[in-house]
Amino acid sequence: MEDKELIYKIQHGNKELLEILIEKYYDDIYRFCYYKTGNSSLSYDLTQETFLKLIKYIGTYKHRGKFKSYLITIAMNVCNTYFDENKVELEELDDNQTYKENDSNELSRIEQKNSIDKALKELPEKQKEVIILKYYEGLKIKDISKILDEKVPTIKSRLKQGIEKLSRYLGKEDF
Repeated sequence: MEDKELIYKIQHGNKELLEILIEKYYDDIYRFCYYKTGNSSLSYDLTQETFLKLIKYIGTYKHRGKFKSYLITIAMNVCNTYFDENKVELEELDDNQTYKENDSNELSRIEQKNSIDKALKELPEKQKEVIILKYYEGLKIKDISKILDEKVPTIKSRLKQGIEKLSRYLGKEDF
């Protein structure tokens, strides 16, 4: 069932379908919150808060594009509210990852991901957001511009500058 139909049915009383919608987008929203915070426990809480807000306001949702963009906008607002209210610094990534010692490809992939995550933390917040939304969440420039309420050329500029900085930080010309 497509999002539009699912949401219509939820808005017209079939609240059981909320579970399908939440399961479909839970990992995407958690990942977004994790890249914003760098803390898995906090990301879990912010993801839950995002879906609580969705449940509260789904009755007023009007289909005007991708539902995922709408959810990421909610998640971004939840994260920003948390940071504003708590005045906290972004925490380091959790180090509680289990590595497979015998799988060098997996270890190499994890090391590369950790390098990129570390490099992302060095970027200004606005460039980091655009890169996360584009490459981790797979959104189009137009959708990112709507989520961030910025013009398309601004988003393109932040993306280009962010990639250039990541490339320099990682020491690779073809990032």
